[in-house]
Amino acid sequence: MVRIELTTELKILIISTLLSWVFILIGIITGDVGVIANVIILSIFIIVSPQLILNYVRYRELKEMEFAYPNFLRDLINATKAGLPLHKAIISLRKNNYGVLSKEVRKMAYQLSWNVDLIKVLESSKKRLRKSPSLEKSLRILIEAYKSGGSVPDILNSLSSAMVSIQETEKERKSSLQQYVTAMYVISFVFIGIVVAINKLMVPIFQATSTVGESPLGISGISPCDVCVFGFSIGCLPCKIYAFICSMFAINKLSISCYYFGLFFSMSIIQSITGGLVAGQIGEGSVKAGIKHSLILLFSTISIFFLLVKFGVLGG
Repeated sequence: MVRIELTTELKILIISTLLSWVFILIGIITGDVGVIANVIILSIFIIVSPQLILNYVRYRELKEMEFAYPNFLRDLINATKAGLPLHKAIISLRKNNYGVLSKEVRKMAYQLSWNVDLIKVLESSKKRLRKSPSLEKSLRILIEAYKSGGSVPDILNSLSSAMVSIQETEKERKSSLQQYVTAMYVISFVFIGIVVAINKLMVPIFQATSTVGESPLGISGISPCDVCVFGFSIGCLPCKIYAFICSMFAINKLSISCYYFGLFFSMSIIQSITGGLVAGQIGEGSVKAGIKHSLILLFSTISIFFLLVKFGVLGG
């Protein structure tokens, strides 16, 4: 019989999925297309956002462990220099406060106090921390050095110094690249400003020429999605997406402004998500670190579009 382990991620996914289905059912009962569209968008956020946030929390925990690990190694050095063997040195540190790392230290200490082999304990710790390359490498070096019978205090001292140097380098890099992270936020909001400018300047021209067919400049006032009103093909998929977006914002799906609003909104959403991920890669050297930037930009972009539509700046 196959047993499925209910991890925290899986539990949250099940709860968020059930909750989203409840909202979708309520939207279907109302029978309003706009409400259904908003409920579907809300449901996607309910399902995706907790998973992204949970992944980011795990990422931050590993970063905090990496920051605290040199302190743990220094305490191990002092304990081993005082004459304690490595396994007893780890046990002696179980009550020390290392932040998030304390839980991992206590787990190793308890296993060693139950006479579990030190190599097995270190191997288990390496597996639990495998998502952190620096911690995994440090534990691998410690395991190999212990097996070969090297000087444990010297090895621990080298590992601690190396990790501190790496962390200082990362801090300097993050500080020097912070301006580029800020630039990604500025780019996203400037992009929305450009969207507003295009909407104010170009869409009225398209709407005006829709009554006369084609302007002297060769600009047609016919919406590219008009051919998809009574049919569907693969080429009409973007138009269906734009119509769905317009329903969400209560914009007339048959108007030419709907096409451009849906196009600009989709481009802004893509810009927010990718810009946030790039900001994380630039600032902290990890795409996962960009999840928080993507969520901030995504919610900000959607909120700004809702406000702009409400005040008649867009969608008119």
